[in-house]
Amino acid sequence: MSRITNIIMLTFILATGSFAEFTTTKLFELDKKLRPLVESYQGKVGFCFLDLETNRELQVNGRWKFPAASVAKVPVMATAYHLAEVGALDLDKKIVFKETDKLPGSGVLRWMPADREYSIRNLIRLMIVLSDNTATKMVVDQLGCKTINNYLNDKLSLRTTRVIDDTMLNEPTSEAANLTSPADMAYLIAMIQRKKGFGPESSEQMLNYMKNQRYRWGLWRGVPRGVKIANKTGNLDGVLNDVGVIYSPAGTYILSIFTYGIEKNKKARELINQISSIVYQTYTNNSNSLNN
Repeated sequence: MSRITNIIMLTFILATGSFAEFTTTKLFELDKKLRPLVESYQGKVGFCFLDLETNRELQVNGRWKFPAASVAKVPVMATAYHLAEVGALDLDKKIVFKETDKLPGSGVLRWMPADREYSIRNLIRLMIVLSDNTATKMVVDQLGCKTINNYLNDKLSLRTTRVIDDTMLNEPTSEAANLTSPADMAYLIAMIQRKKGFGPESSEQMLNYMKNQRYRWGLWRGVPRGVKIANKTGNLDGVLNDVGVIYSPAGTYILSIFTYGIEKNKKARELINQISSIVYQTYTNNSNSLNN
């Protein structure tokens, strides 16, 4: 073996050696860092971490039910793509946008003239990329809440998730609020990433929408610039959530963080940033992760 080959091999080993497998020891280290942090907050906090390389998992209050806010748009999207794959829905079907469809909050459709046509696929893109509430209602009305919940609860066994509010605007105290858990959303995102229950084209399209979503105040702030994330945030009064896939140099992992009832949204946002940063640092052995 030539000296040049030896140098190349040594360089490769040195370059990749810092990214050791996410061991059980590291998992315990992560738990030791995060559990006291979560428990120190007044309010309700839960998270679920899944390492897609080793299948190791860590939860703190991961099975608790939380107000879903706009994170509920992910299971709506997943249901639509599932129905399309089994031939029960045409994603290119055009829907007439009516004045009565317009909803307040995030998105652009509420500012658009009525009587235009939008494909279900385009409405899903707006629902995720811009978190458009009007587009969401139009999609949910096409699918039906019963169909969505049957798919989530029975087909995917995501039993803490409930989608009954097509506007995504009902406050947490309402009986009509959408609910889910950090674990349910982590498992759903993992299915999409792993193409489990979805074809490659469907999975890639859903992930692409999440990679291009515009709200980057949460998980993104905990990783260095240049690290890719496919995620979806949720924001209501007293509610801040973020769930996504983090494509780190050391491997791919899922992080799902939910908060409810923290005194100020700024504090909840900082907590999500901090959890994301600690997970990234521990996972990659990188002490410089906060993306400001």
